[in-house]
Amino acid sequence: MLGKIKALPEKVAFTIGLALILFSPLCIFFLSFLFPLGNGTKIIIGSVAYLFAFLLILSASDKRHSRIGKKM
Repeated sequence: MLGKIKALPEKVAFTIGLALILFSPLCIFFLSFLFPLGNGTKIIIGSVAYLFAFLLILSASDKRHSRIGKKM
């Protein structure tokens, strides 16, 4: 799975990661209206979304750092 994350272009990975950070709480909030979710379940879903967002943003920054480092 980490190979698939590293295969994404840096701008796409950063955009998806940022969107996950910004919109996952909103999606969890609306999801709680459809299904009765406990606080623990909301925390687990949010932490998984933040984990993927963190991995995507780190992958994008690593690609950008290695790309800029090669030019110097």
